[in-house]
Amino acid sequence: MSDFPDENDLWADGLPEDVEEPVDEADGELDELDGPPVEFRRGRRSRYKFTMTPQWVLLMTELSHPAFRLYCLMLAHVSSERDDQLVWPQQKTLAKMLGYSRRASVDPLIKLLVKLQLIEVEEKRYGHNNSRRRNVYTVHEEPPANWKGWASLQEFYAAEKAARKAARTAEKKAAEAAPKAAKGRTSVSAGQDGVTPTSPPAAAPASAPEHEKTGDATPSARPHGERGASATSGGTRTSKKASPKKASKTRFRMTREQAAAVATVEAAWPAALAELLPKYRPDVIRDAVLEALDGGRTADQLAARVQRRWSTHGYADALATGGKGIGSPVGVAVGLVRPSTDCPDPMCEDGVTIHVGDACPKCEQRRLDRKADRRQGRVPDQRKDQGPAPECWTCEGPDCEKPGKGQRPEDGLCRTCREQLQAATARLTADLAAADAERQRRADALAWEALLEDAYDEHQEREDQAAEARATAERERQRAADAAENQRLREEMLRQHPELAEYAQA
Repeated sequence: MSDFPDENDLWADGLPEDVEEPVDEADGELDELDGPPVEFRRGRRSRYKFTMTPQWVLLMTELSHPAFRLYCLMLAHVSSERDDQLVWPQQKTLAKMLGYSRRASVDPLIKLLVKLQLIEVEEKRYGHNNSRRRNVYTVHEEPPANWKGWASLQEFYAAEKAARKAARTAEKKAAEAAPKAAKGRTSVSAGQDGVTPTSPPAAAPASAPEHEKTGDATPSARPHGERGASATSGGTRTSKKASPKKASKTRFRMTREQAAAVATVEAAWPAALAELLPKYRPDVIRDAVLEALDGGRTADQLAARVQRRWSTHGYADALATGGKGIGSPVGVAVGLVRPSTDCPDPMCEDGVTIHVGDACPKCEQRRLDRKADRRQGRVPDQRKDQGPAPECWTCEGPDCEKPGKGQRPEDGLCRTCREQLQAATARLTADLAAADAERQRRADALAWEALLEDAYDEHQEREDQAAEARATAERERQRAADAAENQRLREEMLRQHPELAEYAQA
């Protein structure tokens, strides 16, 4: 628990009366480890609910950042109206609050809190026949009985002050003992040789060679066959000790969450960079990703950082046709991941305040200051010996004021606007070509339809003429057939009734 009545008022109005102002005894200057962080100031007062975290938990070096957030969330779930420290949120809810997509990501954090005795987990059964269960977490605000760490900031600063004081005392004693030891060695040498040396001799080795201890000949004067061995008074030979093996390099093993985060970032490498990186994962890339994750970023945010910097830092142009290329792909990968050192605000993400989404005010002010310096002809010190600064220009694209450096392009556009213009031109050209092709297709279709209509009309006309000819021929045939039938009937009637012949027409 805190040693002060209100943790929010810690060092707010200066040092407490019972705390002495720490002063470095060596140079009389205030050291930041010997006193309160005097650069901290109170900001906006919260009108919302907040959680008071014990200082001994803040000072636990073995407690990871995600586990600390989980502890704070559990502590926030503790009801102040009940006289207990019990909470029972679902792991799925805790995972969502921590930004995890899977409930299993919370399990190792809970195990770490249990191991550090920050919480206790109890499983309770309820429902019909105790078929359902839930975890009840007991959140501790007091350190365990075997706690040996710092319990408050006051203890931390006191321990640091004592350690620094002990170190200065040891250094002072060592400095006082050094002249006496040198004087003693000088006296011994003078008594043996009868000559007083003007400077202290070099320090003797910790152990003399074997031939000096036994009085034997030097290694160069040994008989043939005894090289690498030393003879004793009994004539026995002692073999030379083998040199100790080099200690194997300690391998770092990532947790499942860390491995998943690193894999997410590696999946965001641009294809051109992924082809240049080695097949194995260099340790420097892994360390850079883990350092960025420890800096308060998620794996998705780092993936977005990689994609953004690949374009804005000019690496895409370097690998483009006619570009200067990339000398160290591993160095480029580290540069895409590591945090920016241009802005002191840890929440600044390449000029944007990540938790707000607005432009970083510090970066904006720095940009305005640089513009003012350029207008007044002031050049940074590191550029004075490199000749005039490169020409700076601004993109002339619509709704774009992106600054550029170097020779101004002929079109006055930045690479992004130029690519957008080229893409728009290509789309317009393709659309015009498609429209021309569509018009030609329609014209060809109309011509073909007209040709078919003419062919159909001609065919129909021929069919009509043929039908008329057939009808005429049929009528002539029918007329001839009728005439022949009439003639036959007349002749038949005359044969049967000859008396009618005189009445027949000639």
